[in-house]
Amino acid sequence: MGELLDNAQRTVAGHMEAIVACFKPGVKITVLVRTPSHPDGARDFLMTDDDLGEAVKALEIRRAAGMDRHP
Repeated sequence: MGELLDNAQRTVAGHMEAIVACFKPGVKITVLVRTPSHPDGARDFLMTDDDLGEAVKALEIRRAAGMDRHP
């Protein structure tokens, strides 16, 4: 499983760099891949260049603004 995780990290990191390049300098990015069938988070994947607390805060702000569902 280590090789699969390493590959995922390399792939996601490249995509994160490409996404961040679309925005003004200073943006933060967080990628979370959840496995809802494992609610303990044992199979989740998280990569971020942000403080995790700040990323959670951003999600809470989106939820409070009514943006908790994709259109």
